[in-house]
Amino acid sequence: MWSTAFMFILVLTLSFGNDDLIVNLSAGNIRGHILKTYEGNIYYAFQEIPYAAPAVGENRFQLPKPPEPWNGILNTTKNTKVCQQANKYKLEKTEDCLYLNVYSPVKPGGNDKLPVLFWIHGGGLNWGSGTFDDYGPKYIMDYGIVVVAINYRLNAFGFASTDDDVIPGNLGLKDQRFALEWVNQHINLFGGDPDHVTIAGESSGSAAVGLLVMGNWNGEKELFHAAIQESGSMIGGTLQKNAKENIIGLAKYLDPTFDSEESEDILKVLKKASAEDIIKAGRTYGNMIEKTGYYSLLPLQSFMDGNFKKVPMMIGFNSEEWIKYAKNRSNGTLKGFDDNPELLIHKNLNMSPENRHMAGRLMKKVYTSTTFVNDFGAYIRWSSDQSFSTPTGKQIELGCAHAPYFVYQFAYKGDLGGMMDDIYIVPGAERVGHMEDLHYWWEFLNNSDMNQFPEEDRLMMRRFLTLWTNFIKYYNPTPKADPLLLNVTWPMSNPDSLTYLNINSTFEVRENPRVYRYVKPIIEKYMEPPYVSFG
Repeated sequence: MWSTAFMFILVLTLSFGNDDLIVNLSAGNIRGHILKTYEGNIYYAFQEIPYAAPAVGENRFQLPKPPEPWNGILNTTKNTKVCQQANKYKLEKTEDCLYLNVYSPVKPGGNDKLPVLFWIHGGGLNWGSGTFDDYGPKYIMDYGIVVVAINYRLNAFGFASTDDDVIPGNLGLKDQRFALEWVNQHINLFGGDPDHVTIAGESSGSAAVGLLVMGNWNGEKELFHAAIQESGSMIGGTLQKNAKENIIGLAKYLDPTFDSEESEDILKVLKKASAEDIIKAGRTYGNMIEKTGYYSLLPLQSFMDGNFKKVPMMIGFNSEEWIKYAKNRSNGTLKGFDDNPELLIHKNLNMSPENRHMAGRLMKKVYTSTTFVNDFGAYIRWSSDQSFSTPTGKQIELGCAHAPYFVYQFAYKGDLGGMMDDIYIVPGAERVGHMEDLHYWWEFLNNSDMNQFPEEDRLMMRRFLTLWTNFIKYYNPTPKADPLLLNVTWPMSNPDSLTYLNINSTFEVRENPRVYRYVKPIIEKYMEPPYVSFG
C-alpha cells in the first residue's frame, strides 16, 4: 500500500513538473516534459519544436522561413513526424517536418550556460530523422551538456534543384543552417550557451557538418565553435552533378507529357505532384555546388586554399566502414572492378579517361596482387577507404595545418555495435562497420537495456561518452589525465604524420591511418582541376 501511494505521489510530482515546464520562445510558448537518464538523473525534453514554417503549399521547394506565431501553449512532449522519404516509419512521413528536439540536464529558466551539441543525422541526405526514437539522449544526458537534434528536408524535397532561384539548391542544408540560427537565438532559454556550440553528425550528417565548416560565411555571425565529423567528409561522394537534368527527369516521371526546360514549368509540375509520387520516383539526391552564396565553394579547393572556419575538430572513421555491406557480395560486381580498374577512381574526381585508367591500375595494386574476386577483403578495404577514410584523410591533412584536429579510428568490436554474424567476418578486412560507433553514445531500440551487454561494452560506452563530451566541453577530448581513459593524452594531428588515436579495448596513438600515404600520391598525380572531391 505504501509503495502504491509513493508511486502516486511521484507520478503526481512529475505531472506538476511538466505543467510547470513552459518555455517562452519568440514564436510562442511550449511545454516540455521530464525524463530520466541512464544513471537515474532528471533531464528536460522538448520534442518537435517548430524551427521553421511548414514546407508545404507555396513553401514547397522554397527557402526555410520562420514559423508563424501561435497562441496558447504548444505541447512539445513527443515526436510524431519525420520528413518525407522512402524508409518505413511508425511516425507520420510528411513535408511538415521542420522540427527539432532540445534536451537539457538543467531546468529551463535558470542562469546555466552549458555547452551545446547540435546533431545532424545521417542517411545519405535521403533517409533518417533526428527524432527521439532514432537518437535517444538517455546516455548523453548524464554528461552535463545540452543536446539539439534536428529534422531537415530529404530527397527531392531537400536536394532537387533547377540550379537557380526558382527551386534553390541544397534546401536540406539550408534547413540545417536555419536550425542553427534558431539555436543561436533560443538555446539560452534551455540552459545552453550560444557561444559554446559544437556541430556534429555521422555519415552524410558528418559531410553536412563539413559543409558548414567550409561554408562561404562572408563575415556573418559565428553560429558554432567546434565540430565533430564521424564517418563522412564533404570531400567524399555525396555531391550531385547535373542538378537541372536530374530535376527535369523527375518532372517527366511525374508527367510523361512534360516537355520543357524552363524552371517555372518544372516547379509547376513538382508542386502539383503528391509527396508520395515524388518519393515513388525512386531517385536519390545529393548536395550541389551553387553559383553563388553559402554553398558555392568547391569542397576540395576550399580546403586546399585554407578557406574554411578554423574551429577545433574531432574527426575520424570506423576500422572497416564497408564491412556492413559484406552480405551484399556479388562476384559480378567484383569482376567489373577487376576488368575496369578506372572504376576504382571516384566519379567526382576530375581525370582524363587515360589517366583514370592508369590511376585505377595503380590503385588496385595498393590493395591486392590478385583479383577482387579472389580477394574480397581487398575490395572491402578499398570501398571503406574510397567512401570514408581517404577523403577524410585529405580533409585532415589540409585542415590540421590551420586548426586543432583530433583524429580517431574506432576499432572496438562489441556486441553493442552489432554485426556479429559470421557473414561480417571477411579475411583481410577489419571488423567495425559503418554506424557501429553510434551505439556507444545514442540510445536505440537495441541498446535501451545496457544490462544485456558485456561489461566491456558498457565500459567502452563510458569511455566513448567521456571522450566525446570532453571535446564538446573543452575542445579537447583528454584535457587532463583520467584513469577511465587509461590516462591517455590524445594529441592533435599534424599534416606530416596524420597522428590519430586508435580506440579499442586499449588506446594507442598511431600515425598514417590505413593506406592514405599510398593512395594520396596516385590521386594527386593524375587529378585535374576543378578540385571537388578526393577519394
